[in-house]
Amino acid sequence: MSVLLQTGKVYLLRKQFNNIFSKCIFYRKKSDVSRKFVTFDEIVALRRAEARRSLVVQVNSESSFNELHGYCSKYASINDIHHYRNSGGEHFMLIEFNSEENLKDVLKSCSSHQKDVDVMGVQSPFLWFRASSGVREKYEQSIKQLAVKDGSKSVNEEVLYEELLNCDSVSDQIQMLYDRTVLNDIGVRLRYMVARQLEVVFSSLYANIRVQPFGSSVNGFGRMGCDLDLVLSNNLDEHNLISFVTQSSQKHRLVYQEKKSEGARSPSQRHMELLGALLELRVPGAGRVQRILNARVPIVKYSHELADVDCDLCCNNTSGVYMSELLWALGALDARVRPLTGAVRSWARAVALTNAHPGRWLTNFPLTLLVLFFLQQKQSGPILPSLNYLISLAGKEDIRVAEENLNCTFLRDLNKLPTDSYSQNDDDLQTLLFKFFEFYSQFEFQDKAISINEGRAIRKPNSLPLYVVNPLEQSLNVSRNVSYEECERLRLEVRNAAWHLESCLDGHKSDDWGILGLVEQKSSRGLKKLLRVGNSHRLVSVKDLFKDNDDVEPSTEGIRSKMEKFKKVDKLTDTNKEKKSEMRFKNSQTAREVFRIRRNKLI
Repeated sequence: MSVLLQTGKVYLLRKQFNNIFSKCIFYRKKSDVSRKFVTFDEIVALRRAEARRSLVVQVNSESSFNELHGYCSKYASINDIHHYRNSGGEHFMLIEFNSEENLKDVLKSCSSHQKDVDVMGVQSPFLWFRASSGVREKYEQSIKQLAVKDGSKSVNEEVLYEELLNCDSVSDQIQMLYDRTVLNDIGVRLRYMVARQLEVVFSSLYANIRVQPFGSSVNGFGRMGCDLDLVLSNNLDEHNLISFVTQSSQKHRLVYQEKKSEGARSPSQRHMELLGALLELRVPGAGRVQRILNARVPIVKYSHELADVDCDLCCNNTSGVYMSELLWALGALDARVRPLTGAVRSWARAVALTNAHPGRWLTNFPLTLLVLFFLQQKQSGPILPSLNYLISLAGKEDIRVAEENLNCTFLRDLNKLPTDSYSQNDDDLQTLLFKFFEFYSQFEFQDKAISINEGRAIRKPNSLPLYVVNPLEQSLNVSRNVSYEECERLRLEVRNAAWHLESCLDGHKSDDWGILGLVEQKSSRGLKKLLRVGNSHRLVSVKDLFKDNDDVEPSTEGIRSKMEKFKKVDKLTDTNKEKKSEMRFKNSQTAREVFRIRRNKLI
């Protein structure tokens, strides 16, 4: 409810029912109407329950809906069917049944394995719809319709540009950018289906396991097409573990024999090596498996072709789940947090401050912490509380301990948070974005470290160019890979962005007004500005840009003489109407740019 009740701004109501958080409003009990916030654990439980009663079926096209619905509805009741296509153009339908028992009835009654000597059967929630043999059964037209068609289709950049260009304010632009690019409902469902598939396959080898998504897929800051981080962990949570130590050890005397890891490699490396082999041999849809076993946290990377998502699987890294829970909680406190973070991430990607490949650049995680840290500042009223304040309010039910006795305790139920500890100013998104750039253009990176634990700048413990404290492991710097050059470029780019937003205050709308000048790729921004004619998207022919009717032969003349000759020829074409160039431009800026290209070509 926080998204809808935390603010009175009307523009925040737009398209909010597509994100993960507002989805849970429809599942809220009547006794919970006084609660403003839903906990992260409730979100996870809801999504896992959806995955347990769902199947993903490959079909011929979206027109297969009526036949698939009629066939499955003979055996069970169906809630919804969602349609999507992967990057290969193949069609899939995600079917959610009324209950897990309905799903089991369908699998028992009408599912089978392939009769192929080269294929070993495996249980999986990913299936395909085979064409009927003999006379095709006719089904009545279903009353139900597809809940979503082409649910995973990415937003068209040209359409998005037009929508952003026609917004009334920069705040509306920021909100619309978030609405159009945020990870939607079927994107989240598919990620939990991938986790469910691994649980089903791995359960034949491991007991009490749990495969859970973490990272941008579940923390509320994910975009369409974002990677999926997965963790395989023991299903015994902290409360069950305490019960096991205090009670079960006394009552239950039969204990399973366990296999201990042997050899030079660590247990996690050995397990990840085995999981990589299972992904290659036993998991439908898994491809391009890559084992990275010597990292601080060993992982296996693979691509899930059926769900169209790239995955990173690790083992027992529960601190990543708790970090996702923390980011979820801070993002849910105020409706402006996630759109603002999305705008900053888009800007950083456009100016190449972040990069898809690892290296000396910033990543999205420390960049998100920069935004959260800014929103904790008290100059104009804090929007977010510090992590230390959340820790001080934590109770026994909030205690969490991750691997290596890492304390991940903080307040989970945000309804217990005093209302005067967050959302203490009414700045709109445009003002907040400008203040963000202004804040970091003046920040003393050489002496200060950023810590959302304290909510204020602290002294740097070393001489690294950029120091962003890991909230749960405070001895670690999550930006230690950032080079001095990239840190300086960060200072330069935030200053440039602040100047750009300040220039938009006059209300004049150009082709790059508002965030349009911030989120377009810097490498193509000049070309796009060159090729746009007015508000249309008609393009100048590329061959016309290099068309030269001057018939200037290459020579050994100096640059100065060539420039004088070019000016003389250009002046001659201006005075003689009949010899004028065939090129026509409605935009003077385009004409000047073409003149520059022709001049450079001549030189």
